[in-house]
Amino acid sequence: MAHVLIDSNLVIAARFARDQNHERATEIVSGFDHGELPTGEIPSDALEEILNYVHTRSGNDDAIATLDGLQESRGFEVVYTAKSDFDAGRSLFRQYEGLSLTDAVLVAYMQRTGIEYLYSFDDDFDTVDGITRLDAATNPFS
Repeated sequence: MAHVLIDSNLVIAARFARDQNHERATEIVSGFDHGELPTGEIPSDALEEILNYVHTRSGNDDAIATLDGLQESRGFEVVYTAKSDFDAGRSLFRQYEGLSLTDAVLVAYMQRTGIEYLYSFDDDFDTVDGITRLDAATNPFS
């Protein structure tokens, strides 16, 4: 099956009921967990963002539960970004004012691997050519 990329804000929104995107995020994560959506790649940079956020807001136990849940899910795969992604991401960070450094590294990863689709609630990705941002539980390959 094809792969898509997962931005940290999707997992964070699913994890916290008070997040404005919680319901949509929960539906999307459920689609990955149940095999209704393509495999969601979570780059190591995004995983660090997710776990740091959960740890700060909810504690170590919840951060560990989040990590375990992602690793045990059949719908997600943690991937490691290469040094070349970081190097290319630094250039993209300078080019796109709305992207954080982590977001720019994710774009570089997508460009290197040929992944077009990104599940995210961050519309700053919409300014980057070649990326299609998804924010609903729809399978772009169906």
